[in-house]
Amino acid sequence: MKFHLRVFVEIENLGKAMNALTDSGITGFYIIEYKGMSPEDWEGFSIKEDPKSAITMIKDYATDAVQICTVLNEEQIPIVEESVNKALKDDRYTIIEIPIRKIIVNYGGQEKKSKEVDVWFLEKKVPCFYCGEDTAQRIRIDMNKAKIWCTNCGATRHYIVKGSEKPGE
Repeated sequence: MKFHLRVFVEIENLGKAMNALTDSGITGFYIIEYKGMSPEDWEGFSIKEDPKSAITMIKDYATDAVQICTVLNEEQIPIVEESVNKALKDDRYTIIEIPIRKIIVNYGGQEKKSKEVDVWFLEKKVPCFYCGEDTAQRIRIDMNKAKIWCTNCGATRHYIVKGSEKPGE
């Protein structure tokens, strides 16, 4: 089953959260900027019932925040949760998982291009380029991208493959 995952973070933690999602294998997401308040923030406030007063209060007192959204398979959820928890252990965040019953994609009359991509996952124990520790470096290669990250310090390198050649050419 597929899930729509939403990670709510304060704006200053957007980079940490995006890195955590990427490190856990998420390859695409979108963000929604908003102003948010938790119940502790508005406890004791008395809000007038007219919409203009409520909106003004939210604009004045709410925190700038971001909702990072993605669609993923159920098996990926524990990996993503662990990665986000590790990256944001000292920060406020909320994760919401919404089961998806159906996805409809309209290509506007254009024929959908087939996109079968082999993804390779490798691991090699070598000194890290950042921390210098002789530890496992995880490597993810797909289509035209490669990502290498250290299991010790989390330092990550990203590469874009510009071309390839066949043997004998």
